[in-house]
Amino acid sequence: MVQNNKWNLSKERGQALAHKYILEILCDSRDQTITLSELIILLNQRTKHIKITHHSKKKSMSVYLKCNYGSVIHFLDNYTMYGIIKKQSDIYVKLFDKYIVYSKENQPIFQKHEGWTFIDDEEFELI
Repeated sequence: MVQNNKWNLSKERGQALAHKYILEILCDSRDQTITLSELIILLNQRTKHIKITHHSKKKSMSVYLKCNYGSVIHFLDNYTMYGIIKKQSDIYVKLFDKYIVYSKENQPIFQKHEGWTFIDDEEFELI
């Protein structure tokens, strides 16, 4: 069976918008932590001005994430900067990476870390 992806947003654009608004919400919240249900409500409210359509029908950002990633939790779980905490029956989302820089001038979301060198482990032999 062939699935036809008829979203008006590319995966890259949808991902960038989701990160932008999720980071805004988490930075505005106390201790950079919020319940998952509150995050979804605020995400849908803050993105309602964006035209997100699937097969020419208007959809919310949470529906976009659910259709493309399985759920909002699966989307958040793909990134180490977001933490998912289950406490009794509530699920909380926490922003872990304090070095993330978000600028409203459409600049990159992630700040480059000067002075860091990332090493590929294939370049070294363990003795």
